Formats: sequence, structure tokens, C-alpha cells
Amino acid sequence: MRNMTVTRRTVFWLLAISTVWFVVLTFVVLQVRERVRHDGLIEIRNVLQHKTESIERYVGAQKTSLDNLGYIIDFESRHHAVFSRSFWKDPPAEWNTIVSDFARENGFYDVFIISIQGDILYSVKEENDLHTNLFSGPYRNSELAAVFKNALSNVLPYISDFRYYPPSRDYAAFMAKPILKGGKVIGVAAVQIDNRAIHAVINDYRELGKTGEVIASVYRNGEWIAMAPLRHGGYKAYGRMHEPSCFPADEVRKGEKGERYALNAKGSGVAVAWDYIEELRWIVAVTINEQELLNGWYKLMTSLMVIFFNGVFLIGFMVVMAFRSFSGPIQELTNKAKQLSEGDYDIDINASKYDYEWQILVDAFKQMSLEIKHKIAQLNELNQSLEERIRAKAQTLQQYIDIVDKYVITSRTDKYGIITYVSEAFCRVSGYTKEELIGKNHRIVRHPDMSPELFAQLWTTISAGRVWKGEIKNRRADGTHYWVDTTITPTVENGEVVGYTAVRHDITDKKMIEEMAVTDPMTGLYNRRHYVKTIQKELNRAKRSRYSLALMMIDVDNFKLYNDTYGHQEGDEVLSRVAEILKMYTSRGGECAFRLGGEEFAVLVGSMEEAEYYDLAERIRRDVETLHIVHEKNPPASCVTISVGVAMRGPDSAITCEELYKHADAQLYRSKEQGRNRVSVGSV
Repeated sequence: MRNMTVTRRTVFWLLAISTVWFVVLTFVVLQVRERVRHDGLIEIRNVLQHKTESIERYVGAQKTSLDNLGYIIDFESRHHAVFSRSFWKDPPAEWNTIVSDFARENGFYDVFIISIQGDILYSVKEENDLHTNLFSGPYRNSELAAVFKNALSNVLPYISDFRYYPPSRDYAAFMAKPILKGGKVIGVAAVQIDNRAIHAVINDYRELGKTGEVIASVYRNGEWIAMAPLRHGGYKAYGRMHEPSCFPADEVRKGEKGERYALNAKGSGVAVAWDYIEELRWIVAVTINEQELLNGWYKLMTSLMVIFFNGVFLIGFMVVMAFRSFSGPIQELTNKAKQLSEGDYDIDINASKYDYEWQILVDAFKQMSLEIKHKIAQLNELNQSLEERIRAKAQTLQQYIDIVDKYVITSRTDKYGIITYVSEAFCRVSGYTKEELIGKNHRIVRHPDMSPELFAQLWTTISAGRVWKGEIKNRRADGTHYWVDTTITPTVENGEVVGYTAVRHDITDKKMIEEMAVTDPMTGLYNRRHYVKTIQKELNRAKRSRYSLALMMIDVDNFKLYNDTYGHQEGDEVLSRVAEILKMYTSRGGECAFRLGGEEFAVLVGSMEEAEYYDLAERIRRDVETLHIVHEKNPPASCVTISVGVAMRGPDSAITCEELYKHADAQLYRSKEQGRNRVSVGSV
């Protein structure tokens, strides 16, 4: 290569540099491709989220419409015997119009009025199921019969499975709602879901290009069933289908969600995201052909390659032509530069034989070599000093990092809550290893006692880039719990939140002491001390927000006689079982149950009408009675019962805590005077 001319050398280096840049460009293009594939997964996940949110909104709207239908029938039942055969022999003229319009406007295929005996008294469509009985008739094993029996138990309504329903000659799903009067079920309103509406939501392919597909299916009795027609797969709605190969069927059946690249049944590469819709018990997956996702990348790659080769050719031609007149001085300067690069800084060039411009360049080159020699000597000294300081700082920093890792409970997550780092202290307090935590969602340590509202407020705060502080109850790997005082700080890059860092300290002992101070040890309810603290706070909150508040005083009837007859151990068991019922009815925020002493309990609830307060107290009284705990000294029931006194404070009342307590106690006394085992309610 030493005998090469400058022109040839220039061409050689141009080719070498072009090769390097070609490799770099290829690497960049491939990285862009991976980024496009990654963004494709994010896009398909977002499409799936939009799809599931649309389905969940549709389900929520159907439930709301069912509630509205319940209100219509409830209103009508106050004036007419809606659930009797005599009413439907000659119903009001406008009734069928009202119900038909309601079904059409709210997207229901059919609406049913059913008596508690199971007779279908009315339906909009008047199909073969009209006037049949859901206990003994031909459709007693249908999904309509199932939701009807569920409603008789006054359980929250749900959407049934989509199964073939002979009267409609199609697959159908149902919902039902009990109609109550005086706390008792007097009949049931039921609706049949319109398949076309939910199919329209699923088969909306506006975000899925030409190859996109939405797979809605259920796994039932060892078979996969398509719940909507497929765009490309050839499956009809409610028909059997092959097990999908593009997502992990076993994981999806357990309710897990995710996304990945996979091969579909035809062997084509697809991007797929899947989720489980709890309300419908459906598995929903969204796919799009990987080739369609990468079309933009292919076009970009082709354009870059054309520009690259054209540019290399043009620049090479220009460089060769320009260097042909400078080969002599360039050759000498090149040799001297090599000499300089080898550490010989004593440069001697005879510049007089060159043009004036080259003389200036040569003199500058010689001066530069002297300065380089001086600077390198300085840099060597500085480099040695810096290396020593860096080693010392690195050792100190590592010591700090080791201390933080060992003693500070810290973790980092990405913006979706997936754990990317945990400290040794975090593993020690949670009982998990780093391998068990990293890559998992932070929900792995969430305790079910923590309210969803708190985490919703937490995510709203940190997603907006603000710091959140608070106390959180977490669950260890062995199922026990621990409390931490937590500070979560968002990590922001280029104005966007990309992750979160949490720092905590253990406050479990503090929380245990606080809980022991306000809890009755035998029943687990709040004690009188906590009652005194809570009643004033809740009363002030009710005054500020202008909502009603009720205090229920509860006393176990003839409890002293029970203790005398069956012993104190059995008496304690009675109090514990009554407490369990009170806990069941006070699970929402702002609702509290207390043991004030002996057999005396109290319940504090709000934001209801007077009839709802009575209904709640009556359900508590009835549930205690249905325990059927024998108490022969408590006539006439001969079982354990309770008396309840309810004092309801209106939104504008200025009553004090002491006055509210006295009124509730007076109502309790009234219940006892009237024979016990009853509820008395009074407004103050």
C-alpha cells in the first residue's frame, strides 16, 4: 500500500469508509425494524385495550339499562299488580309501547316480565317461551331460567353465557333483576341481549388495516367456541373452532393477558395481543399480519439504500477529481502525519517548494506537532491523576450503593408497573427473591385489604409526573402482611414518564399498635374508643357534604339469660357470629361496625334514604335470626335474635353526636318494648 498513489489511496479509503457506513446503516435499519416490531406490539395492545373497553362499556350500559327497566316496572307495580296473570289479560294500552320502545332504544332483543312462581307473563317478541314456566316448563334449563333463579336470590345481576335458545332460534344471553317491595322479591325483570350490537363492537376493524383480525372466544367443556364471526378465519359465530395457535391458550384460560409475535394457523407471522373479559368470561385476541406492520420499514430501507449508493458514487468521484492536483504535498503531509502518529514529533518539511497556501498549511502542521507533543505530556500527567481519583470515587460510591441495597426498601418499575429492580431489603421484608419479583407487576405484593380507590388516586398522581406519599399494606410471599410508609417518584425523560422509583420504610409495628388500640380483640370489630373518635369525624363530613347519616344501635335479645343457660364461652361465640354479619354489611368506605360493650353493637352508615336504612337493618336482623342458634329463654323465637334501633340524621340536621346516640338508643328501647326481634327507625 506504500507504493499506492494518492488517488488510489483516496479511492481505497473511500471504499473502506463506505463499507463501514454500509454496515452501520444496515445495523441501524435492523434496529429500526426491531423498534417498528416493538411499536407494533404496543399498537396492537392499544387496539385490544380499545376493543375491551368498548365491550366493557357496552356491558355497563346494558346493566344500567336493566336497572332503568327495574325502576319502570317498580313504579308500575306500585299502582298495578304487574306480576299477576289478571293484569296481563287486559294491560294498559300504552304498556307494550313503553316496553317495546325501551327494548329498541337500549339495544335489547327482548324484555320479559316473570312472576316469582317462574311464569313468563309478558315478552316483547311473544315467542314460544311466553306463558311457560321457568321452574317446570320446557325452558327450565335455559340461561334465562338461570338468571331468573339468580335474581330470586336478590344477587347482583350478571350476563349469562351465550347458548342456543330455541324460542329465538339463535344463540342468546340474558340478564335479570329482582323487583322488590318491602324488602321482598315480588317478581323479576329480564332482558335478552341483542347479538348484533355486541358483534358490531367486535367486528369494528377500523384500527386493524387489511389483515387485522379480532378473535372472541370461550373455552367451554374442552372446546373452543367462536363468539363472533371471524374476518378471515371462516368461523361463524357460536361455532366450534380449532384451538388458537397464536396465543398461549393455557395462560389465557387462567385470565392472564399479554402480547407477542407468533405464527397463526396458516403459518403466517402475526402480532397478537390477548385479554380476558371477566364480565362475559370471553377471551378476546387481536392480530395483524407482521408483513403489514413492516411495510413502512421496507419502503424506508429501500429509499435509504438508494440514497446511500448514489451519494457514495458522487462523493467518490468528486474526491478523486479534486485530489489529483494535490497528490505531491498530500503525500508528504500524509507521511509526516504517520510519523507524528508513531510518536515522533520532530517534524521537518521543506515548504518552499510548494505554493503559498501549502506553505501556510505545512507551517501550521509543524506548529501543531509541537503543541501536540506538549499537550500529550500534560494529558499523561492529568490522566494518571484522574484515574486515581475515579478509582477512589468508584469505591466510595459502591459502598453507598451496597448500604442502600441492604438497608433501604427500594424498587423501580417501568411506566406499566413492571418491576425492573428491587433492593435486598425489599426482598427481605417481602419474602420474595429478586428472580421472583423482577419482570412481574407490582401487584404481586398488593394486599386485598387495600381499597382500589387508593391505588386509582396513586396512579393518577404519579402518571401526571407528581410525587405520591402514603402508607400501604402489602402481602408477603407467605401470605402475611406488612405496612410501609412509601414515597413514589416518577422518572421523566423528554417530558414523558418512563418509570417510577419507590422508597419505603417498614411501619408494621406502628400499625399493629394502632390497630390494637381501636379493635375489640374478641370480635375484631372497632371498639368504643374508636367509635367516639369516628362518630364526630363522620358527622362533620356528612354536614359538609350534605348527605344523610344513620346510627344503628343493636342489642342481642335476652343475652344475659343466654349466658346463664349455655355458658359464657357459647355467649362469646354468639357475639362473634353477630360481628361477622355486621362486617359483611359494612365493607364499603365510610361504613363502620363497633362493639360498644357486652352484647351492645353499633353500625354507622350514610348516603341512603330512610327506607334503605330500614331495609339494611332488617337484613341484618333477619340474617342473625336465620343463624338458628338455639336460645330457649328467648320466646317466641326460641333462637338468638337482635333488636335494632336506627336514628337517621337528615342532610340539613344540626344534631350532635350525643343526641344522635340518645335517639338511636331510644329507638332500640322502643324495639325491645314492642317485643324484641324487630327494627325501629326514627328521623332527627
